[in-house]
Amino acid sequence: MTTNWNKLHKNQIAGTGTVIWPYYMVFKERLILKKFDDIKIIHWGRSLKQNVWADVEKNGLLCPMVIDKKNQLRDGNHRFRMLSKEGDASLFYKATSDDEVNFFSMLNILCWDLHPDMSQLMEKLWEGKIKKYTEKVTHIFTENVRNCEDM
Repeated sequence: MTTNWNKLHKNQIAGTGTVIWPYYMVFKERLILKKFDDIKIIHWGRSLKQNVWADVEKNGLLCPMVIDKKNQLRDGNHRFRMLSKEGDASLFYKATSDDEVNFFSMLNILCWDLHPDMSQLMEKLWEGKIKKYTEKVTHIFTENVRNCEDM
């Protein structure tokens, strides 16, 4: 299978190598740059999904993959398999709990569903199936937000 990776956003960073950048980085406070070699794979899945392959080829990397506190890949196994052949590192969402893993995974699905019009993303986080995941991690929305008194 020939692959067209023209849509991937990537560049060289000294000491890291080729970094593949996600298009949507919604919660920047939770992003961490990690080399693919430093990520632990807990399961590979059976086979590479053709729809994931086609989506990455068409749109590039839309959303960050998700790792936990132990740097175990928790969401994005198929993307990881493809991208680790094309680069050395990427930005990952670093989740600190299972609730956060679930939320970031659902956030990624929502971003794919809304792409390319993300104008209603924040509103959609509080509706439908994702609402129950969002309600468990409301602290993420205010991380590193300064109070008026601090200004």
